[in-house]
This record gives sequence, C-alpha cells and structure tokens, in this order.
Amino acid sequence: MGSGSLAEFEIWLRDMAGPGYRLAFAMLQDRALAEDALQEATIKAWRHFHRLDRDRPPLPWFLTIVANCCRTHWRSRWRSVVPLDDALRDQKDDSAAAVQREDLRQALLRLNQEDRLIVVLHFYLDLPLAEVAEIAGMKLGTLKTRLYRAVRSLRPDVRYDDGLL
Repeated sequence: MGSGSLAEFEIWLRDMAGPGYRLAFAMLQDRALAEDALQEATIKAWRHFHRLDRDRPPLPWFLTIVANCCRTHWRSRWRSVVPLDDALRDQKDDSAAAVQREDLRQALLRLNQEDRLIVVLHFYLDLPLAEVAEIAGMKLGTLKTRLYRAVRSLRPDVRYDDGLL
C-alpha cells in the first residue's frame, strides 16, 4: 500500500467498490443512498489510505467505513423522508423464486440495522465470521450469538419451496 498515491488508491478501490456498494445497498435499500454512502466511504478511505495496515486484509477495513457511513445515513432524519425506490418495488415477477426473494428482502428489512449488517456480510458477501466481527465491531462470540438469533428470527418470515432446499 506504499505511500498512498492516487493511482495506487484507484487500483485498490477497484476491488473494494463492488462489495462496498452491495453492502450499502443491502443496508439502505435505496440505490441513490447506497451510492452516496459508498462515495462518502471512498472519500474517508482516501483520507486515511496512508494508514492502512498492509499486514491485514483491506476489505474488512473498507467495509467498516461503508457500514459506518450507512449507519450515519440511517440515523439521519432525512432517512425517513426519502422513500424506497418505487421502481424496484413495482416490478412484478410472479415466479416462486421472485416471491421468495421478496419475502427474504422484507424479512431482512424487519431486522435491526446491526443484525442486517452481520447477516449481509456473512451470507451475502460471504465474509468469514472473524472479518464480520471486525467490521461490526463485535467480539467473535457476540457475533455468533447475534447471527444465530438474527437467522432464527428470519425463518418464520421466509417461505421455502421444498423443491429448492
């Protein structure tokens, strides 16, 4: 990670932007807000890029910044004013898989923000539990308990087609 040149940062950011956007969108459920959070996280990462520890994987560090930016957006009073993306909500797909995806999306939205964060990081972004704990700012044991409870709370809300399991 060297001296932290702009060219080096741009190369580094290429690998981080995709997972960062997916996390932001999963947390905020709005494309524009997710883009704003990712842009804010990118600026913060650039400001602190020179301090990045080369001995540690960079993705958890960046996703922590993204998650914190999403928390800031979530706490903002403007969050309640900005509607969910109606264009996404109005798209109809009558397939069983689409119904299940919508059920899961609705169940995820009912989780509190911290539980949604850990579920998305582990199951959607496929991060190991140790990295999820680091990003969420939790001890590993606490994370495992919270993740177990979050997944258990999702189960009653999600319909499963026996043929898909």
